[in-house]
Amino acid sequence: MSNSLEDIWVSWLNSERWRQFAKWGMGAKFFDSQVYRKMDVARRFATTYYKNLRQPGLFRDVHTFCMFIGHTKSGSSLLGALLDAHPNIILADEADALRYVADNFGKEQIFHILLKGSYREAMKGRVTARRLGQYSLAVPDQWQGKYRKLKVIGDSKAGPSVRRLSQNPELLHKVQKVMKGVDARFIHVIRNPYDPISVMMVRGKRTFENAVEHYFTYCETLLALRKELDSSNLIAVRYEEFVQRPETHLAEICRFLGVEGADEYLRACAGILHESPERSRDMVTWQPDWIEVVQKRIEQVDFLVGYSYEN
Repeated sequence: MSNSLEDIWVSWLNSERWRQFAKWGMGAKFFDSQVYRKMDVARRFATTYYKNLRQPGLFRDVHTFCMFIGHTKSGSSLLGALLDAHPNIILADEADALRYVADNFGKEQIFHILLKGSYREAMKGRVTARRLGQYSLAVPDQWQGKYRKLKVIGDSKAGPSVRRLSQNPELLHKVQKVMKGVDARFIHVIRNPYDPISVMMVRGKRTFENAVEHYFTYCETLLALRKELDSSNLIAVRYEEFVQRPETHLAEICRFLGVEGADEYLRACAGILHESPERSRDMVTWQPDWIEVVQKRIEQVDFLVGYSYEN
């Protein structure tokens, strides 16, 4: 597909009319069906196989595959968008790379999907949180959706990736097998639990009890994953600390991925952030006993130690 046709198609996919049709209207049932999913996998397998034949050396300089783990609405899209602005990094948002690992796609085929996903997100303006009050994570005058020399490629889909890994623990080893010759590295974005739990209650219409159980069940999977991963291939990032000192933390993450962050790039990324972390917990009227229940659960998870409702 030519760039002009691709741009028209992305514009249509980004329209409110399409989203209403595909997610909540007549198209929702079809797009969620097993028939569509199988057709979509077959189409993507064929197109990426063909692209790889046409561009066999496109990913020769890639040395790192980056995956995010963590909870939904914990800051993965934010950090992914900032990394995607680096001239040597392509970081797609919500591409669900593990889906293609599970479906036996080759390494380069998955990279083609991530490359296209990054381009499409850049075309959409890196808009996120549509159902809560959308905002843009576009970084002016940087490299989102494109690259100078591609060295790192990945996907920032954190929560659903954890779900896939919990359902199929062997998938982690399959990732490492598929990415042979490339260093698989993992970023765990951590956020004050009161915030993602609040978002689940507001956006997902979950009860307090259901949201808490869902959140801490994911914590159990994350604890198991962290034990499986070599410490040199995992970096933990606290969302609140990142927002307060973005240039310092972003430079550290770049080095973890094997690239350097130039001062101009770091300043541009820091320039789109709010001065203080967003408090999603303020969307919910927290009862004192709710706060106490979550605090007790926090104290049982090592990577959450130090969080409280107030901080």
